[in-house]
Amino acid sequence: MSDIRRALRRRALASLAGFAALAAAPKTLVGATRGMGALDRFEAVDAPSAVPAALQAALEPLRNRAVLVNFWATWCEPCRAEMPALAGLDAVEANLALLTVAVADREDDVRRFFAARRLDPLVVADPDQVIARAWDVRFLPTTFLLDASHRPRHRVRGELDWNDRAVRERVMTLVAPPNDPAPH
Repeated sequence: MSDIRRALRRRALASLAGFAALAAAPKTLVGATRGMGALDRFEAVDAPSAVPAALQAALEPLRNRAVLVNFWATWCEPCRAEMPALAGLDAVEANLALLTVAVADREDDVRRFFAARRLDPLVVADPDQVIARAWDVRFLPTTFLLDASHRPRHRVRGELDWNDRAVRERVMTLVAPPNDPAPH
């Protein structure tokens, strides 16, 4: 079989896998974002019970910075659509970092995706979905907003327009450190 045929076959199988995952997802998650305003999509969350070692290692150099942890895959069209805006937010906000978790994806596909778009986010591979399961991610894309102490504060399920000014303001408000009372 030629390389082109193999590539086309892999792409077709990846698309079918994405459709199968969507069909198997609970209906409440499939339609979870329809009819909701962008700012209504920020859900408060508790910290996960475990932070897998690979994710912990990736977060370590980002100490004292708020972090967007985006669970995504190259075969997920909404994930692909929102990634440039997420990377752009990371680029313009000094106190905010983007950490992507490539769920059930191949390293070569991830590398090609970012190279084609000239993006260079921090990527953690999660081919066996260990991190996704530990953080109860059942829908792609899913993005967690971590404060500067790396405690998850909010989650957004589904694609979001991260370029929207109100969304950016909300993100920066949610990840900002609380104001210390002025000394008397």
